[in-house]
Amino acid sequence: MMKCNSKIKMSILYISIFIVLVTILFIFYNFFCLRILKHDYARFFEYTMFQVASGSMADSINVDDIVIVRINADYEVGDIITYKQDNDFITHRIIKKENDYIVTKGDANNAVDAPVSNDQVFGKVVRTIKNVSIWKKVFATPKVIILTLITISLFAFYFTRGNKDEKNN
Repeated sequence: MMKCNSKIKMSILYISIFIVLVTILFIFYNFFCLRILKHDYARFFEYTMFQVASGSMADSINVDDIVIVRINADYEVGDIITYKQDNDFITHRIIKKENDYIVTKGDANNAVDAPVSNDQVFGKVVRTIKNVSIWKKVFATPKVIILTLITISLFAFYFTRGNKDEKNN
């Protein structure tokens, strides 16, 4: 019974450590792409993500939601796309396609946007992650990261110490 309980504890510990390490790698990769290489976005295979800054797509996509965009995806009327205009990435719904131009409109806007060329289209929104800003604020705080690492270290020490004591008995 003790061996099974110990194995479960160690499995939980290893899974927790793995999740924390993957999260840290993800954060460092984002930092490296955005701050050091000065890219506009961090690319993960054929996908990237953006945090929504305005309420132009309200109800469908709200401020501080994260949109996951498939880069260079096929898109049709009714799809939500992200395109680059000047230095801004804009996420709106396609309402009309004409030859080499696309007309978009934010769901919460009254007026349509100026037509954009196909070359300006960055990709298609494939997923929206709601209410991410609160989690981002909590887990991006240095105090929380340090406390999480200390907690995992203490758990690792406790579980490995517990296994040594069990082996001695």
